[in-house]
Formats: sequence, structure tokens, C-alpha cells
Amino acid sequence: MIFASGFVEANGIEEVGRVLDTLRERNIEVTDMKEEKLVFLIERETVGQVKEALESLKDIEGVRSVYLAYYSLEGGDRDQENIPFFDA
Repeated sequence: MIFASGFVEANGIEEVGRVLDTLRERNIEVTDMKEEKLVFLIERETVGQVKEALESLKDIEGVRSVYLAYYSLEGGDRDQENIPFFDA
């Protein structure tokens, strides 16, 4: 299992509910909230799936910013499909 954690910042306190609902719909766990900031935890089977979930966060209506704080990679920086986590 591959993990990534960080937080998203909503455009305002009035957007937090919508952002929270969208994260839950995408099976992204919200572990904490404070004002406009929602701390998330993504768990997926492959690096490609984690990357896809992370990239989709910026497209959530009501999200101002996305911050990645931590990620884990089992077996190095490539998954079984040889997809790099970060483009070099």
C-alpha cells in the first residue's frame, strides 16, 4: 500500500463542507480539520493511483491550494508499471 498525506485549503469556511464531501466521495480520508484546512490521507495500491488522486485534488471546486507533506513508496520510486512518482 502506498500512502500520501498533506492538506488542502478551501477558498473559505463556507466551502469546507463541499470539499469534505468531495474528498470522502473519492475515498480520501480526512484526518483533521482546522478552519479552511483539511488534512488528508490517501491510500492506494500503486504509485500511479496515488499520483492520480493527488493531481485530482487541485480540480475540486472550492480548493484554493494543495500541500503534500508526506508520501511512502514501497519498493522504490517506481511502481509495477514503471511510472515515476515525480516527473524529473
